[in-house]
Amino acid sequence: MARAKYRCAAALAWGHRSVSLIIIYVLLGACAQTTVRRVAQIDDRQLPRPTRIMVDNFAISAKDVTEYQGIMRQQPSNPNPLERQRAIADKATATLTDHLAYRLRQLGFTVEAAEHGKAVGEHELLIDGQFNRVDEGNPLRRWFVGFGAGAAQMNTRVRAFYGSNGRKVLEFITQAESGKMPGVVATAPAGAATSVTIGIGIAASSAVAKGVQEDLTSAELMALASAEQAVRFLSEFFARQGWIDASQVRKARMATP
Repeated sequence: MARAKYRCAAALAWGHRSVSLIIIYVLLGACAQTTVRRVAQIDDRQLPRPTRIMVDNFAISAKDVTEYQGIMRQQPSNPNPLERQRAIADKATATLTDHLAYRLRQLGFTVEAAEHGKAVGEHELLIDGQFNRVDEGNPLRRWFVGFGAGAAQMNTRVRAFYGSNGRKVLEFITQAESGKMPGVVATAPAGAATSVTIGIGIAASSAVAKGVQEDLTSAELMALASAEQAVRFLSEFFARQGWIDASQVRKARMATP
């Protein structure tokens, strides 16, 4: 609990430079409920440690992106909605892929970007995936109503393939969404901001360590949270294979059945 409060305070201090308190509340809430659900996993143990991990850009379609909605939205500089959706998609996939690679390197692996058309080596691991949904939600509804109204959501499917034969060894889904906290309608205004809680997700310090110096959109923040939970779940699988020490494992938050 103390660590969660520290992360919350750090995130507030980090974002206050150029973002209003309402937007900070929204962005922090967006990463407060990031979970993992396992889809498939091999039973084999003690596969040879990968000599290299290749990370491919996650697939994403502009049609699966829903822009920020609400009266607080500023007039967009780009009048083309499809181009705006593509820009959100590009930022989301770049942020998730970059942070995933960064955190895997921290576990001691050699990590490189996957090259299209280049075969994976015999003892190499390929990680790819796709975004099934990116919804920036309605921050005003989240602020005033709460309880999931206007929630921002991001759903990704992550897969890991081992060796030159492309054997799938792990598949899981990450779900990032704004927390279902009560809004201003249900709580006193003075307590609305202080009701924000941060669970296991992306701390501001991790983004700073990665080199992110600019303000983050809600999609980017959810992408960071998704990458963080993905690496945590991967670390558990890696430890079972004997690729990393148990002390390096950071447990993922699993979705409730």
